Amino acid sequence: MMMETVISRSLRLMFAGSAALVLAQPALAQQADAPIQRVEITGSSVKRVDAETALPVQIMSKAEIERTGATSTQELLQSISAISSAGSVTNATGAGSSTGGLSSISLRGLGSTRTLVLVNGRRLAAFAGSDGASVNVNAIPLAAIERVEVLKDGASGVYGSDAVAGVVNFILSKRVDGVEITGGYGTPAESGGGQNKKASITGGYNTDKLSVVASASVEREEALFGRDRDYAKSATRLPYYNSTATGQGNIQGAFIPGTGPSTDFRAGGAAYGNPLAASNNCATIGMIGSTTAGGVPYCPYDSGPDVGLTPKRELFNFTSNLSYQINDNHQLFADLLYSKSKITQTYQSSPARSDFFETDAEFDKQGVDKALLLFPSNPVYQSIAVPYLQSRGFNSLIGQPLAITSRVMDYGPRQNVDTGKQSRAVIGAKGSLGPADYEVAYSHNESKLESAVTSGYFSQVAYANIINQSNWNPWAAGGVQTGALADQLKAAQFSATFLNAKSVSDSFDAKLTGEMGTIAGFTPAYAVGLQSRQEKYETNPSAAYQSGDISGLGGSVVPIDRKRKVNSAYGELNLPVLKSLELNLAVRDDKYDDVGNTFNWKGNVRWQPVKELVLRASYGTGFRAPSLVDLWTPQTLGTSEGFTDPATPQDTGLQVNSLTGGNPNLKPEESKQYSFGAVWQATNTASIGLDFFNIKITDILATPSAQEVVSRFRAGDAAYAGLVTLQPGTNVIQSIRQTLANTGDATVQGIDLFANWKDNFSFGKLEVNLNGTYMDKFNQTSPGGDVSHKVGTMVDSVGTPVIGAQNGGVILSWKHQLAATWSQGPWATTLVQNYRDGYRVGNDLNDNEVRIRPEAIYDANVTYKGFKGVTLALGVKNLFDKQPDPIGSAVSNQFQAGYDIYQYDPRGRFVYVTAGYKF
Repeated sequence: MMMETVISRSLRLMFAGSAALVLAQPALAQQADAPIQRVEITGSSVKRVDAETALPVQIMSKAEIERTGATSTQELLQSISAISSAGSVTNATGAGSSTGGLSSISLRGLGSTRTLVLVNGRRLAAFAGSDGASVNVNAIPLAAIERVEVLKDGASGVYGSDAVAGVVNFILSKRVDGVEITGGYGTPAESGGGQNKKASITGGYNTDKLSVVASASVEREEALFGRDRDYAKSATRLPYYNSTATGQGNIQGAFIPGTGPSTDFRAGGAAYGNPLAASNNCATIGMIGSTTAGGVPYCPYDSGPDVGLTPKRELFNFTSNLSYQINDNHQLFADLLYSKSKITQTYQSSPARSDFFETDAEFDKQGVDKALLLFPSNPVYQSIAVPYLQSRGFNSLIGQPLAITSRVMDYGPRQNVDTGKQSRAVIGAKGSLGPADYEVAYSHNESKLESAVTSGYFSQVAYANIINQSNWNPWAAGGVQTGALADQLKAAQFSATFLNAKSVSDSFDAKLTGEMGTIAGFTPAYAVGLQSRQEKYETNPSAAYQSGDISGLGGSVVPIDRKRKVNSAYGELNLPVLKSLELNLAVRDDKYDDVGNTFNWKGNVRWQPVKELVLRASYGTGFRAPSLVDLWTPQTLGTSEGFTDPATPQDTGLQVNSLTGGNPNLKPEESKQYSFGAVWQATNTASIGLDFFNIKITDILATPSAQEVVSRFRAGDAAYAGLVTLQPGTNVIQSIRQTLANTGDATVQGIDLFANWKDNFSFGKLEVNLNGTYMDKFNQTSPGGDVSHKVGTMVDSVGTPVIGAQNGGVILSWKHQLAATWSQGPWATTLVQNYRDGYRVGNDLNDNEVRIRPEAIYDANVTYKGFKGVTLALGVKNLFDKQPDPIGSAVSNQFQAGYDIYQYDPRGRFVYVTAGYKF
């Protein structure tokens, strides 16, 4: 008889509502009438009866998932203590950046590229249009998930590349009787956007031989903007931060047509101020008033109200699982997944100034001056510019053409629409061949991305050419040109699809598992397997995108069309040395046709000296292969993300020319990890466990953020000396280098804690679960040998951003989820505390430390099942409407103002209802 590979009834009962860390014996004893089945747990290829393995695996059941009230898979996973904000990508991070709608997760804060994501034990294709390795977890529909298994330990010896920090395995529903229809609606308690609507239908058909499950779901979530929240409605909040974003009508200096900037030209966009700022009239052009470091009044742009805090999301998902039992020993199976998402990001209008034109080759090709020019013949030059220049003593500029900055409002706010499609098909067979079980399968995975812009974008060279041949008014009301000039500017508008990308993975795998016969009363178990995978990655930017001429889309982007093959062999042996002692060894060899071979192994031990106590330990090696994007993205010159120069800390949101791209000479990262822990079942109703972990990674693949490059350069780190170019004869930064490289190493160390208690009383059943993670160490070393101690801070002791700040987020010293559930009859209610420790985010404008206080956010959920086939639920997330602490100016890898987008949900108190009917 074929052995089932799903969690057996005994394991499911034991795991429900708790981590997969409770001792097996009591639960198994309680279900003596159920057949004992061997199962395969994430982290091992060997099937086993024991629930408690030598590796820490946390399981979230379907009931737990429903009680979270999560509106996306990415939001669901943030409740797991081992998953960090550092290194992940959320919906909010897409505002103003090129995430393409990606939502990813990061175990231990080591980044989404070091967290392996599986569906039913097999890989998904990497998200198209991203780093070529991260998986978009929001393509996995919540409604179809039966459970989530999280292996909180490295597993390259079992799974190969990317499993450095651990593995997240989504198990989809494989058997459903009848049909279930669900619907839900959620809304923030505070007005604005953020409302969520969803509906799903799941059905199953089962006979003695055939089992079919299909699930479809739709979801829509409305956008939320900075203007909808008091703490985010302005990018200026003294003394924490002060907006210096490129504004309208600021004078950069004199510019000689056909030649370039004159000697008194100043980069940066505000050296000579703004006539309207001098008279406190910046508001008439939609700007705010400020002064430069030299005390000159100018008009920067306050982006706060216009930035999207969360995007508009539209999703459709379909999944299906099929199995057909040929006979007692052989089964055919297949699973399908299709997901389509449409993410609409809306944020501030594009800036334009001479600095941003420097990398645009179209200016030289078409002979257009790289500046927005105001000529002396222009009436507003004489009526507005000249009196202002005279009043400030800038007489040397009078009579010369002036370079002017613009926040181009003529085309409205920028709007990006990313349409992503994820598809997967698996077909295979499994069963028994004598004493061994076999499984073979072919899978095809594909991720597609279409990125388009609908408003707010324009051809820089066309815009500058029109402006420079007109009598434009940079100080026109609202900052918008009118009349015939407004009609002419329409010719420069860009609204089209600018990128198509595709990531494809085709793989074949085969494995045998079984027992080797009884030796001295013990039965060793084994698993051996082969895998072959071909990866292909394509990006097809439009001609306009390749030119680098479209405002706000960065520099020139060129196509990528690369593929590679990976062949792997692995084996695993489980040795029960004594009744109480078990050893396990896994080995794996991976051969890449572009970066070579890598061999990895993992050993672990499980000792149960008494039935109430399990002791366990593991040691292993790991690796992460550079992705096709890492290796083959051409190096191009574009515009950096915003940063603050420590030499002029009052100026935030600076942007300069930046060289970015991949590196064909990259080599794989290598890692070593070990862990040890104990699980103690103190009573029949209570258990507790601790697991210590340590991970060391060398040759880290990283692209430094603009803030990291500039800050480390100013701090004197020799490894960054060649990454910054200053303007000749000045201390002003002209350009930076942000190309990918193998850089330094990292050491991560901490403790996972869990505790579970449950008991029955006359008034109902109570259950309490705690899952927490303490991070003792996260030290990252730069190529120059400088060490950043990253736990609990985004900056070092003097306020310089820590190495690896480009990943976003922070390494929290402590994070936990504490859940208490009461149930009786048709009623169940859950109260959840989501706690995180405080952390330092940088310094304010007066160079004082800024810290985010510790925070506990409570969620509540009530469920009623008193009507046949009906399930009703009412829940509240952020029950007490906790508001965020303000961040400091050092946090610059986000466009949103006023809060840490990686830690706080700007929807605030969120109320939701769901209803389901099963028949």
